[in-house]
Amino acid sequence: MRSRLRATLGEVGLTTTSTSAAVAAFLLGAVAGKSTGSHRRWLLLAGAVCVAAGVLAGWLQRRRDSARVQTAREVAEEAQEEFGLTLNGALAPLTSYLGEMAVALTTAERRAVGGRLAQAAVDAAVRVTTPSARSAFYRLDARGHALVREAYAGRPTPPRTSFVSGTSDGNFVLDLVRSGDILVVEDVAQHPFVTPSPRGGYATVIAAAVNAGSERIGLLTVDAPAVGELGGTDVEVVRVLANLLGAGLAESER
Repeated sequence: MRSRLRATLGEVGLTTTSTSAAVAAFLLGAVAGKSTGSHRRWLLLAGAVCVAAGVLAGWLQRRRDSARVQTAREVAEEAQEEFGLTLNGALAPLTSYLGEMAVALTTAERRAVGGRLAQAAVDAAVRVTTPSARSAFYRLDARGHALVREAYAGRPTPPRTSFVSGTSDGNFVLDLVRSGDILVVEDVAQHPFVTPSPRGGYATVIAAAVNAGSERIGLLTVDAPAVGELGGTDVEVVRVLANLLGAGLAESER
């Protein structure tokens, strides 16, 4: 009886978290629409964090549903552990750095926090997707001709250091950043413009443009060794992280 009650409470908690996050994001967006300057930017950032919390809560709910064959106690304990781990390990550092940036007095200080924010984003991408994932952030250079790796996390083999214009894959990902899109490739062997570097060791990849409005900033990637290892929920998580990173890095240059 007690284990069944805990499972039910866990279900309600995840549903409430997802719903509350959506409502909070809507309200913050509405308030931001009537604000200006730095207040508007930070309200939008807060709304993005709420969206991220809702995505992660939904992910945990789906994970919970797929584990119905387990006992109610096992499911409740797993959901509780994963929920705490995901939020504490992924969102907490991001929101902490966004808070630091809000009170930083100089551009140099904000840029330093921006570097830590980028590392936190790739760490989070690895944490909330798949255990074998690897993630990297590439920043667009001043001329818009290259994407240069600034941070990565995950599998020990480093991802490639850059993408440059004038090459088929470089032109492809640069166009992706300019368009603000997200790319999902379940099997890189079937995609003509995705060419893993030697010893790259991945078969599936997600790549999301990191932008803030019309400002083009870079690219966030997550890859995994097995074909189809990254799924639909992973795509949404990467999208949210890319949006948070874009908003923070844009603020770091102000």
